[in-house]
Amino acid sequence: MLEAEFEKNIEKLGVSRNSDKILLAVSGGIDSTVMADLFFAAKFNIAIAHCNFSLRGKASDNDAQFVESFAKSHAITFHSIKFDTENYSRQHKISIEMAARNLRYNWFENIRKQYHYSKIAIAHNKNDAVETFFLNLTRGTGIKGLLGITEKTETLIRPLLFASRKQIEDYATQHNIAFCTDETNSSNEFSRNRIRNNIITEFEKINPSFLQTMTDNINRISQYHNALQSLKNKVTDAVVDKHDDKIFIDIDKLRQTENAELWLFEILQQYGFGAERIADIYNALDGESGKKFFSPTHILLKDRKNLIISTSKPAEFLSVEIGENISEIEYPISLKIEKIKNENVKISQKQNMAFLNFDKLKFPLILRKWQVGDSFIPFGMKGRKKLSDYFIDIKLSQFEKDEQYVLLSNEKIVWLVNCRIDNNFRIDENCKTVLQITYNHAQKKN
Repeated sequence: MLEAEFEKNIEKLGVSRNSDKILLAVSGGIDSTVMADLFFAAKFNIAIAHCNFSLRGKASDNDAQFVESFAKSHAITFHSIKFDTENYSRQHKISIEMAARNLRYNWFENIRKQYHYSKIAIAHNKNDAVETFFLNLTRGTGIKGLLGITEKTETLIRPLLFASRKQIEDYATQHNIAFCTDETNSSNEFSRNRIRNNIITEFEKINPSFLQTMTDNINRISQYHNALQSLKNKVTDAVVDKHDDKIFIDIDKLRQTENAELWLFEILQQYGFGAERIADIYNALDGESGKKFFSPTHILLKDRKNLIISTSKPAEFLSVEIGENISEIEYPISLKIEKIKNENVKISQKQNMAFLNFDKLKFPLILRKWQVGDSFIPFGMKGRKKLSDYFIDIKLSQFEKDEQYVLLSNEKIVWLVNCRIDNNFRIDENCKTVLQITYNHAQKKN
């Protein structure tokens, strides 16, 4: 039975009913809904997080409502967020699939930290692992990418990775579990769907036990990878040096190693460089000094004797949910939050403090970086102003603009953090309660 295997796997993953507080990522689909049902039935301390990626119009909203109803009917704490995934994809020049992945994992981690969850549970199953193998095979990710899906990290677990999609479907049928069906799963617009609907089905015609065969293959590749890591560590110790927040790869020592291109690949992929870019770097080892190569997170400079890697600031999307009863957050910036009766408020003119009309706020509030197109009504004014124009008015430097956060209520800006509140949320004569927010400069964590 799936329940017994689930309990056994949870124990193997080291998850405790007594000490762990687990955030379940629930889309509303069959996998994540079955996972939520299993956790609930096993009486774990859980909460549910749902991302609405705004990709399927009304259907996306219906999924969000379904998951919220599921959480309420089971008396489970519920977190949700709505993303403009297509806009994020365009801005960051990445696929819709990668955009959705980045958005959800960043948000899950923010929620985990904010509400002190010990684990995030993702409902990937055995089929997903095999699909990921083929997806990574087409991307040239090396042996590490052929490991499928990691079962656990320090804060993330995948407790259904042992189960096939058929086992999950059988469980849903036996227990009359309702779930949402994503019609895009049958569409071959996305790479994973083409692998699922076309490639794997063809292999299963040749080998009906293909899923288990591939699972065994992935396990063996994992052992090969572990053996390779031991050799990689020896090469890294010989050719890599780190100081002053930079990584130096000695070109001459690298050339002297056997299979130098392989080891360069193994070293550089951890800094975000893809297979094609690493091939370009290897071919440039004999080239002129000064050439630069970029990954999403790092810059590599080809110097005369070394390849020098340093961190570059990636395009960042942070969206933190702040509940009504939250008194403090430390990530991505430090905010102290207090509810105070209006008559007891001592108004300060300090820019790092905001005094908002609590009665006009809708929770949860959302903290994020400002975006092109954002606008607000500056305190004391009547007309709406784009933030980009407002920044020019107050002579904000480019660096300051890059670091600017906004606080939103119901998708409306209430505070340009450390700068100015929106006039609609000012304290007036009818205000009974004030939300006082203090931004702590010293604790900023970008």
